Amino acid sequence: MKMREIRAFFSLSIIGFLLIAGCVSVYPPMSVESNPTGLRFEEPPELSPEQEALIIRRTQREQEILSSELNAESAAELALLHNPLIERALETLGMPGFDRLQLVHITNPNFNRGRPPSTMETRIERMSSVNAMTWVIMPALDPIGTLEERSGRIRAADEIVALLFLAKRSWVNAVAAKQAVQYYKDVVTALEAGREIMESMRQVGNATELELLRAQTLYADAVTALTNLEITAAVEHERFIQVLGLWGDDADSVKLPDRLPEIPRSVIGPEGLESRAVSQRFDVHAGRLEGLSGEAGVNARADVRTAWLAYRGAYDLATHSINEIVPLANRRSEEQLKLYNGMLVGVFDLVTDATERIDAVNSALEAKKVFWLAEVELQRAMAGVGVSAVSIQEGQQNGFRPGATYHVH
Repeated sequence: MKMREIRAFFSLSIIGFLLIAGCVSVYPPMSVESNPTGLRFEEPPELSPEQEALIIRRTQREQEILSSELNAESAAELALLHNPLIERALETLGMPGFDRLQLVHITNPNFNRGRPPSTMETRIERMSSVNAMTWVIMPALDPIGTLEERSGRIRAADEIVALLFLAKRSWVNAVAAKQAVQYYKDVVTALEAGREIMESMRQVGNATELELLRAQTLYADAVTALTNLEITAAVEHERFIQVLGLWGDDADSVKLPDRLPEIPRSVIGPEGLESRAVSQRFDVHAGRLEGLSGEAGVNARADVRTAWLAYRGAYDLATHSINEIVPLANRRSEEQLKLYNGMLVGVFDLVTDATERIDAVNSALEAKKVFWLAEVELQRAMAGVGVSAVSIQEGQQNGFRPGATYHVH
């Protein structure tokens, strides 16, 4: 990025407002101008060489991330590097112009001697959120200032770290919606072929009018479902772009994978989660500052327990759907096809079976999405920022897992 483009990036919002207001004259640096509303605006100061170098490094990293498909972690990093909310929050913390690359990649050397907590579970307490927390927690919990100032700093720190989890959650929703569209395109193609076959069979008298109408209805319903899924995918993609803080060519260059990652082979256990949460959660530290350590500890334990139960239930539902329900549906379809080839069942039986198999796959895709959202929520709960996004899914109310009992230690 050229230096002229960098300066234009910082001046964009002010220049755009002035042009809209009709102020098209060019003035020397630091000049003051007025508009018809009577408001006066001061042009931003020139960037120092150090500031320009910092922005160049950050921009290079952003372009490096955008050159590949985004995963949940790279999406979170990109949001931290680019979203304008971060700069405003850093200013509130007394850290204007702070190197955001350090927020993501470096542990604050003044926090715990530059070492992350030794009890970290890296699948839950990811380094990006841990590093960001080590930088913002110290100014956020500074007891100096009025109550309003301290509260503002706490909110700003919370917003910075919570944005990481918001970006991950938005990434999961966007990828899941994209995957659902890809699957349903295949469904529509198959059902269209089935409808055409049924129409041909009806013409020669090998199918009833009712069977033809059912095949046509099934295809029409699938087209409707695909249209709704495409709308959802477009909306989720735009929400994801908004969370990243991107626009223009950068927004257009975002690449998402076609499908969510596979479910992990092992689940994260509850051992030690509560004690780690109480010792390291941001809201617990903030509560101690305000003399509310007991209340903060109770809330932290409840938040983590709820998040883990939802996570564990989502894991078991997802693995059950993928490993049991979908394979059974596929085997049933194979048997139905054998019966059809033996002229023991009709075409409508195949059509009915196809709808059941579609439902099974859709349920598995939804269960996988719910699991990844639940893991992000558990990460958020361990950090103690943001607002809980846990929503107990139908089937998880009683802690679903065949032959198992749930308990958080």
